[in-house]
Amino acid sequence: MRGLALLFALAACSEYDLGNASDDPKTPDRRDTDTPPVDTSTTPDTSTDTDSGTVVVPDDTGDDTTPPDTDTPVDVPDGKIDVVLLIDVAYIYDCYHADLPANTDALVRALLDSGANVAVSIATYDDYQVSGEWYAASGGLPYALLQQITTDRSGLLAAASRLSLDWGGDGPGTGLEAIVQATTGDGYDQSCDGRFDATTDIRPFNARSSDAFGGGATGSAVTSTPGTGTKPGVGFRDGSKRVVVILAENTFRDQGESHDFPTGSCSAAKTITAAVNGLTSVDAKFLGVNAYEFQDIDTALQGQLVDLARSTSSQIDADNDGAYDDVAVLSGSWDWPATDVVMKAIFDLAR
Repeated sequence: MRGLALLFALAACSEYDLGNASDDPKTPDRRDTDTPPVDTSTTPDTSTDTDSGTVVVPDDTGDDTTPPDTDTPVDVPDGKIDVVLLIDVAYIYDCYHADLPANTDALVRALLDSGANVAVSIATYDDYQVSGEWYAASGGLPYALLQQITTDRSGLLAAASRLSLDWGGDGPGTGLEAIVQATTGDGYDQSCDGRFDATTDIRPFNARSSDAFGGGATGSAVTSTPGTGTKPGVGFRDGSKRVVVILAENTFRDQGESHDFPTGSCSAAKTITAAVNGLTSVDAKFLGVNAYEFQDIDTALQGQLVDLARSTSSQIDADNDGAYDDVAVLSGSWDWPATDVVMKAIFDLAR
């Protein structure tokens, strides 16, 4: 199936530069020339329904698949909510890509303006950098923490504005590695030499003797970050309800699927089980967003997302019937779902 998709994509994508997301011929309305870009100087209006006590968040995605008058009422949960956004920045043979800066900007604004006690972290993943290997990424990293948990709007929006695509080598990417790093903060030492290499490795969140470098590499945690916590791997706050959201554009590299992995690393090759164990270790729920262009003919990513959601008992009310009995995976398009749909799913998991 993947070979068929590749042949299709090569024919369909031959007239534009895959490395430049702004050249995509099929883009969300928010990037059309007739539609102004997201205004980063303002925030979306919200209104409170005094009868239901819910916040109604306008649909600010500009996605023409969602009618403009279908605002989704979002119940705001009590207590502290920590949201981790793990964003796939790899491209390979797929033609169409979500506008990562605009989508992330809109979601961050909606979360911070919801009235919830919410803090957000932003991280990206691409693939492993292995010299001479056909599958390796070029320019990207298996995981990069752009912003640890924070309530600081300016820091989060600055991180969103820096998002861009990198060449991903082959199809599978390091989504499972990203989940493990975001929940454990162990770091990754590809050459197993105990020294941090910025071109291939991942810093631990807090340096300690049990991390991938045996405590020999500086951690990425910044204790002065506004509104952050101290718990690995992104600074979760004490007593918070935690939701890890992965926004994926292709399959996850999985040892259980016999995918290629770097040899000689100090870290074991990642599996669904390792990712589930990481999520469980920080008592986090999981939300998967499937933005893979060829998901209709290549269902591997959807299966992985469903496995992660089911293994962490992550369920939402996707059909708005009042029952939280739907697996926490949003799919159906190469673009992200509408901002209010994603936020509702996050808050369903934090209820």
